[in-house]
Amino acid sequence: MCIYVLLEEKSDPSFSPSQKMSRLKHILVTIIITLLVLLYFVNKSPTPEVKSDFAGSESFDSVQNNEDQGFTQDETGVVNDPKGRLKLKLPVTHVFITSAYFYPKSKSLGTNAVALNMVVDTINFNVENATYSVVGSNGTQELTTLASSKIEGHPSCRYAAAMASTNTVANLQKLEMESNGTKVEIPFKMARTTAPKPVVICISPQFAAEQWQMFVMHVHVANRFGGHLHMYVTSMIESYFELMKEYEKQGYLTLDYWLRMKFSHTETPYFEPNGNIEWRNQAGAEIDCLLQYKEAAEYIAFFDMDDILFPANYPTYLEEFNAEWALMPNATSLFYGRREHEFIKAQTLAEFSFTELVDNLRSSPTVKRGKVVVRGETYNHTWIHYSWHENPATRHNVSFPHLVHVQRPLQKNGGNDITHVWKMEFGPLNETIKPEDVKAIEEDVWRIRNISRVAEIAKYLPSQDFYLPIVFKCYYDSFYGWVFDKQKKKGPEQCPNADLCELPQRNDYRCIHSDAEYYSGPLMEPFTYHFSSDPFWSKDIGCYQ
Repeated sequence: MCIYVLLEEKSDPSFSPSQKMSRLKHILVTIIITLLVLLYFVNKSPTPEVKSDFAGSESFDSVQNNEDQGFTQDETGVVNDPKGRLKLKLPVTHVFITSAYFYPKSKSLGTNAVALNMVVDTINFNVENATYSVVGSNGTQELTTLASSKIEGHPSCRYAAAMASTNTVANLQKLEMESNGTKVEIPFKMARTTAPKPVVICISPQFAAEQWQMFVMHVHVANRFGGHLHMYVTSMIESYFELMKEYEKQGYLTLDYWLRMKFSHTETPYFEPNGNIEWRNQAGAEIDCLLQYKEAAEYIAFFDMDDILFPANYPTYLEEFNAEWALMPNATSLFYGRREHEFIKAQTLAEFSFTELVDNLRSSPTVKRGKVVVRGETYNHTWIHYSWHENPATRHNVSFPHLVHVQRPLQKNGGNDITHVWKMEFGPLNETIKPEDVKAIEEDVWRIRNISRVAEIAKYLPSQDFYLPIVFKCYYDSFYGWVFDKQKKKGPEQCPNADLCELPQRNDYRCIHSDAEYYSGPLMEPFTYHFSSDPFWSKDIGCYQ
């Protein structure tokens, strides 16, 4: 329109030259202002949504440091997600290698097998059945192969445990992860070829652990029936830890480190793994134990500290498991349900009586989802309760006995707030515990208790609960409440995790905590690798997860 007026003025002789120049300036100013206004509104228009190949995800670039969208990134590269929207797609998938094992010969993995126990960010792309490039060498030969993998984890968690396996060179000396020509060497161990006993019981990781009474009960029961405990520890009251070390010297158990995951260096953003994986990567601990003993033990059980098994028909676990397996020769696992129990616990080791404990042990009609016992050749990886990839039809459900699940140890002098929040009905003992076994276990407790070093340690064991009610409340608020008490869920299902629980520190009871040297590999796509080596026990970290 302005151009039309300008042309009209040029053709009209009634306008003087000065008038024409004035009108021309006015029209040019109008055009410039109009263009500036249009440019402003174009820039203010919404940015089109960034689409990705992962349903429900968003690219990192579209929301980086946008507090309005709920995402921020700190100076270390950690993406903070206070709203719990864990679908953000990042440029690189970060992988923490928990452990790696080499098998010269494996019944289920083959010859010169490598098994990788990892934690993988599952959101960037579908990592179920993902493959990882592995380079093995022995000084004279180098071989690059692809390791296929399986995921074992909760679908609401960003990170999940994964096990990948492949076959490589004989006499492996060096193991590397590779991508597009870039490699990083990772540590590995030889898988065990012998086990302390035919039956190994893998105990899930302990943190801020103080319930030594439950441990004394479990370790003596397991020993009575031919089981060996493999104990994973993140943090534990120091006196309790020293007590475990004495049992380790006596051959009852093996202590092992369960480390927090740390990325020592990153060039790309990442979500903090410990807070975004199911229950401290408990499945990863079960996988690690399985990989350690799969060629060494006849049976491997995956129990919690409060899951205690009394065989019903035979004097040993080995005989009991053999008999159950004979009922279903094609079984891939034995599945034991867990019956809830409560008992009154002793305040001191001197007061501890296994006979009294059994006398006041009370059963609930509630039987919860159980745990499995496996043979190494039938399982290569597992979740907390069983493998997600196992055919349920080949899982042999043992109808009796149940695991005695002593999740509610009660103090003699009250203060048992758990019973007010998580209410259950309990009645007479409904599991079989033979008198001759009670007598033998009592004598075994007496023998250990009279060891001079154990008697000295016993003076410093905690006599009252401190961390148990704190941890219970945190777990109840984050998971147990709406799962078991049918409380109304608040918002979408969250990853079962209590990593943000605040655990106050004590001056009177200090903790031993696992630690290690942490390493990060170079930037690699699609996977960047992180790992640890040279683990050790530290007195300087505290009672944390």
